[in-house]
Amino acid sequence: MSLRRTIVPPALQRAYDTWHFAPAVVAGGLIHCSGIVGTSPGGETPAGGGLVGAAATLADADVPLDALQAVRDPEAQFATAFEALGEVLAAAGAALADIVDLTSYHVDISRHMETFMRVKDRYLHPPYPAWTAIGVSELIVPGGLAELRAVALAPA
Repeated sequence: MSLRRTIVPPALQRAYDTWHFAPAVVAGGLIHCSGIVGTSPGGETPAGGGLVGAAATLADADVPLDALQAVRDPEAQFATAFEALGEVLAAAGAALADIVDLTSYHVDISRHMETFMRVKDRYLHPPYPAWTAIGVSELIVPGGLAELRAVALAPA
């Protein structure tokens, strides 16, 4: 019997099949979420959930990884990323409130941190998780300003 369970929301099945990474893995009572950026086709703010942009972009079976495009508006991009993270956690039976450790990777960290923190505080509430913010030169998603990676408690 495997001690790990792979979590793949339907909207990210093609990413799993094509690019060979799990959006999340449950092991040892924890959910380990891969990094996620707020994306949409054409960079517009998506309506209908955090993963709708990824699902629409991935509808083409031969789409390259760089076809994903970040939401252009920074605040909307960050909100979309948190919503997408919430959807991945929901597929594992958890929620954003179950996050115990958040790592965020930021392009131009000082320019966007105030906006990021304002958005983060709309999605994460006390008791707050551990959080590390790391400045990077670029993300794999064109136009990406922040990528979220999280560890959350798995449901019993």
